[in-house]
Order: sequence, then C-alpha cells, then structure tokens
Amino acid sequence: MPEPFRSAMPESRPLPPYFGLLAVDAKDSTRLPSVQHAPLSRAIAEIIHRSLEAAGLKEMRREFENNSGDGLSFGFDPSWVPFVISPFTEVLNKLLQRHNAGTGPRIRLRMSVHIGPVPVTPGLPGDGNAAPRSETHRLLDSEPARSCLARADAHATPLVVIVSDAVHHAVVVGGYCALQRSRFTEVRAEVAGKDFAQTAWMYVPSPSGELLHQPAAQPESAKGLAEEADDAVPAGPQSCRTRFQHVEYGVAVMDSTMRDVHHHTVHHQGPGRL
Repeated sequence: MPEPFRSAMPESRPLPPYFGLLAVDAKDSTRLPSVQHAPLSRAIAEIIHRSLEAAGLKEMRREFENNSGDGLSFGFDPSWVPFVISPFTEVLNKLLQRHNAGTGPRIRLRMSVHIGPVPVTPGLPGDGNAAPRSETHRLLDSEPARSCLARADAHATPLVVIVSDAVHHAVVVGGYCALQRSRFTEVRAEVAGKDFAQTAWMYVPSPSGELLHQPAAQPESAKGLAEEADDAVPAGPQSCRTRFQHVEYGVAVMDSTMRDVHHHTVHHQGPGRL
C-alpha cells in the first residue's frame, strides 16, 4: 500500500473566522492619582457598553473582551461594522460630552476599527490573538490618531476614530455605512519604533480647533440617535474620508484622553446579512 504523500513544506490549515475589532484607551491616565484608576476603568467600560445599547447594538456579541485598565477592546461579528462606525461613534461621542460636563476627570478617546481572521479559543490563553488584533492597536497608537486628538479642542472633541483601509473600502466606499466618504481623511498610520505603516482613514464626529479646516456635517439620523442617548448616562465625575467592503467579521479599537488634573468573549449573534 503506497505511503501518503508527505511534503517538507508546512501544512496548510483552515483560515480562522473574520472578526471586527474595537478598542479604546484612556490617554494621560497616569496623570491621575492611583485611587482614581479603578473608577476610570469602570467609567470607560460603562460608557462604551451604554453607547452600544443606545445605538441599537445591544445584541452584538463581544468576543475576547479585554479591559486594559485605561482602555477596552473586543472582537465582534463583522456584519456589525457599518453600525459600529455609525451610529455607535456618534452616540459614544455624545455620551462622552455628557460625562465630561461633570466634575470628574475628562475622558477623551481614540478609537480604531479593523477586520481580519482571528482564532477563537474561549477560556484559553491567547484567545483572539493574531496579526489583525495587533494591527488594530497599532492604528490606535499611530501618530495621526494621537495628533488628531491633540489638535482638537479638549472640550468640544472627546472622540477621534481611525479605521483601516480594508474597513474603509468595504464599508464606507461599499456604501454600507451611513457616513459619506467625505467625512473621512486618508492618513499614513505609523507608530514610532514599530515596524508598522499602513494607509488608514480618520473620522471625527465633532471636529474642532485645527480640525475645522475640513468641516463635515453630521448626518441627521446620527444626530437623532445621539440626542436620544443624551439621557443614557447621567452626568458625573467625569476631517476625514473612508472605504469598506462586506466581510465575515470585523474589529474596532478606541483610546481615551484624560483631562489634566495636575497630579504630576462570549459569542453574540450578529444581525442578518447586509
């Protein structure tokens, strides 16, 4: 009986499922005294979860969710990606503004959204770890994302969003997202000291300061949802273009910036096919 063919080359293996990826991070959290770190972590997670619910994404399952202390990240069914970009970002922006009107540390976020194949091993080390997840965080830490938030008014702009070229092409250019392509600005996402350089796209729900060089009107549908979300979180301490195409899974990431205080995955069912 002939022996089965054995190649010296590595064997092929199935491609993992595609996910959408989302992450958030609190900038300048180290400026806060240690006693405020835990409340900050809880506040970020609460605002994100409330925003998802207010934006109609309560049924979106979150996979390999991770709370980094000053940020949050998770994967989700990629069919939700258009809705994560809009209306979720507009609702989140509004709730952050409401939170920042309080007396506690101001929270400003950088958010990144990406898609790609990610292995899922619930309960085991390394669950959700793969290149797309790392790229999501690289987008979050990239110079354009940090610069965009720094050039905006701290009171008027609590959120900036950076999406990968793949997401922009499939979702925005593909026409699945409510936002127009004119709302996004192409950037070269690079991270100092890291071997990472990709085309990406910035979107700012409420541009201000230097960002007003490229103003963009907020869609009426998004305004309505954001206004409804105004009561979702009680007050307390507290110009860009795009492309996109439909995929099996997506990814998003967010990062937050704190007000200066001078203290020098469960698997959720996605919506129907788009």
